[in-house]
Amino acid sequence: MLAFGIPTLAQLAWMIRSQDEQAMRDRMASVRQHVEVAHGILAWAQAQEKSGALTRAQAQQAAKSAIAALRYEGGEYYWINDMQPRVIAHPGQPELEGRDAGAIRDPNGVALFSAFVETVHTSGKGFVRYQWPRPGGGKPVDKVSYVQGFEPWGWVVGTGVYVDDLHEAAASRALWNAALV
Repeated sequence: MLAFGIPTLAQLAWMIRSQDEQAMRDRMASVRQHVEVAHGILAWAQAQEKSGALTRAQAQQAAKSAIAALRYEGGEYYWINDMQPRVIAHPGQPELEGRDAGAIRDPNGVALFSAFVETVHTSGKGFVRYQWPRPGGGKPVDKVSYVQGFEPWGWVVGTGVYVDDLHEAAASRALWNAALV
């Protein structure tokens, strides 16, 4: 029984972990692709500035308005901050706009807007994990965001997705499989 049971349990554990890791990779790839779209809007607006069709202020306002209006997967949004980090646009919490967000920390002490800037300083783009409340308030939950710098204007554009549902799905799968075994 042990000769069959132990390898089966090990394979089951490996399979569950692989599924969980793939779900996280898929979610992260999706959020990266969404930021690339928003970054393209910034590049378009900056090209309008460079061509003389718009002033810098007009181009920035056009980009800010377009990105602030974008939504995906129901209600997910984008934000823009500068390298100070001052919030340029945040449709999820418009009261942050214009504010220095360097001191905003999640419950674990992560200074998230400073982490966004640091990620852009270090790599130009990348992922940041932290906790943030879902729109409408409530307890902060796990979130992973992708940020990308836009060097001509010194901006950082980003979006994030909540991943607490992935943790819940993984726990549910593990319980279901344990009951099956």
